[in-house]
Amino acid sequence: MSKKNYIIICLFAIYNLANAQSKEAARYEIDVKRFDLSYDNREALIRSREFIRLDSTYYVGHLYEGVFKYERAADYLGFKNCIAPLKRAIRLLEKEFSAKLSANYSSYREYEPLRIVQSDYSMLVHCLMEAYGNLEYPDSVINLLEHYKSWNVQRDILGADNYIAWTIHRNRFYTKEKYDFLENSIKENDRKALYYLHQSLAKTNSKADLNEKTFSYLAIEGDRLSAYHYLAIIHDYENNADSALYYFQKMEYYTIFPYNNYAIFCFINGYFSDADTYFKISRSQETGDKRLKESEYYNTVIEVMKSNPVAGIKRINELIRENGSSAGWGWYNIALARGFLYNGQLDKAEQHLKKAQNFKELHIGTTWGQSHYNSSIKFLQTVIDKQKIEAEKFENKNYRMSIKSLTGIASHKANLFLNRLVLLNQLVANPEREEVFFRIFASESTVTFDEIMLALHDAFNNKYFIRLYEKFLDNDKRSFIKKYIRFYLACIHAARGEKSKALQHLDKLTGIEYIDSEYEVLFQARVYELYARISPSAEKRKENLLKFYYAYPQLVPYSGLRMSFRLEVSNSGTNATEDIILQKLQNYNIDIADKKAIDVPKAKISFTNNGKTDIMEFEVVDAAAKTIVPRTKIPYDNTDMATRKLLYGLFNIIEPALTVNSIKAPN
Repeated sequence: MSKKNYIIICLFAIYNLANAQSKEAARYEIDVKRFDLSYDNREALIRSREFIRLDSTYYVGHLYEGVFKYERAADYLGFKNCIAPLKRAIRLLEKEFSAKLSANYSSYREYEPLRIVQSDYSMLVHCLMEAYGNLEYPDSVINLLEHYKSWNVQRDILGADNYIAWTIHRNRFYTKEKYDFLENSIKENDRKALYYLHQSLAKTNSKADLNEKTFSYLAIEGDRLSAYHYLAIIHDYENNADSALYYFQKMEYYTIFPYNNYAIFCFINGYFSDADTYFKISRSQETGDKRLKESEYYNTVIEVMKSNPVAGIKRINELIRENGSSAGWGWYNIALARGFLYNGQLDKAEQHLKKAQNFKELHIGTTWGQSHYNSSIKFLQTVIDKQKIEAEKFENKNYRMSIKSLTGIASHKANLFLNRLVLLNQLVANPEREEVFFRIFASESTVTFDEIMLALHDAFNNKYFIRLYEKFLDNDKRSFIKKYIRFYLACIHAARGEKSKALQHLDKLTGIEYIDSEYEVLFQARVYELYARISPSAEKRKENLLKFYYAYPQLVPYSGLRMSFRLEVSNSGTNATEDIILQKLQNYNIDIADKKAIDVPKAKISFTNNGKTDIMEFEVVDAAAKTIVPRTKIPYDNTDMATRKLLYGLFNIIEPALTVNSIKAPN
């Protein structure tokens, strides 16, 4: 070897040594500075750039950049931006620390040198998996998890098989034609998901003795609980109530207990009071995470069933103010639309529904997907269209002689036809239609039993639905839900003109053992309404119309049924007089009863002037002086406005649209 070559080799060795020492020093500095550095802290992003400058080949800087962006992501672009640094960090970690990923251990002393790398790797894979899932890239999720599994880590902290099962279940309505990891039916997909969950439990149990020496019994039990969680969800979806309850009970005394999922289990089995309790617990635990909270969405459903839609409206409005237009905003607007619909405010219901329709929703952390979202919007829009037709008739009892009213009705009927056609096409294309939308109170349903009936009522005269609900009535094991199935059959027979068969089902409902007077008001109201429509006895029709009104007054104006009121009107020197009010009310589809009538609600109305503004006050009481509509004070500019607000106020609709035909789209 020449002297020159020898010098070059020595210099190269010295350079490599210096470079290695420099890299070692840089990594030592990075490891020190990352100690106690929170991933979601603003400083994490600054530090990540510093770490990358110190050593771009060390995965830690890219880890902090990727996880920080993931933690802050709340929309499509946010999750898209975190993918590249997460993938880079994974690639660098695998390249340099592969031995630590697949290493085995039998004590914490042996595990300690591996702990940081293995926990970092699990976190990176988890964040990348969630980003892919939130962007609806399920095939990327599966490929990533299968790659993670190939390292055969001794303890799978991530729970890869559980997440594979979850991804399969979340995409269960697709087939192998769309995603290679799926089978060709919902049943086969859920069977495959259950296989992965049982495989997860088997792996956990096979290494339990070894891993408990390193960690603890509770840590390993936590791995099992993760599988139990998804087993409970899938069995709940599959209507295996006993199996679902078995796995819920296994989680009962642990902090991991899924209150939201258990509340859904209670809800779909008709335990509405328990469901409400567990949804409230779930809401109290869901803080700081700007994504859809299913418990908040279900809260509006429960409040609607309790005939208290205003409570749900207030809560969702608060939530939207807190979270802004982050993931879940579209679902919350659907919930608001439902609340306003059942509060009789069709204009506001449609405004919020349009907001949801125009919003690009991310379905994060939920099995509710875009098909559920689209169908929920169409169900509600169809109901709104239908009720707008009834509103035209309600606001003009002589609508048949009014070109304006007939034009409005024709327009609403055209919209109803088109929206119902779209909805039916969505349902035909949805393989879950029977188990999620037609089966009453299904675990993945995002619409109420009432919305389904109202939206599809005109299509229910098909014999297919009679056979379907008779099958449900015979086979459904949920004792508290059978009454809803029987009510559906009554509605279907009524739609077919088979009143005697409809009445047979209704008469059986009067003898059922249990109706929850707090949580099943909507159900009771609809039963009274159907009786009021089809009972052969005029006395029975009148009796049930009153019950319908007392149970849920906001629904009556859109039912086509005519209510009677007796008015007790007084004035205090304003321009409004009893004669003017009575004359204007005669135009609407209500009856003004004789003042001596005692079997109809009494509306107490008074008019005052505070020197600047005319003010109307009113309340409605029943024959026993029980308050139906609480005393309400409303300012007005003219008797037309006063009469209209009074009209809707008699049905506890305090903020109606000024005119049904003047609904404006949101900006």
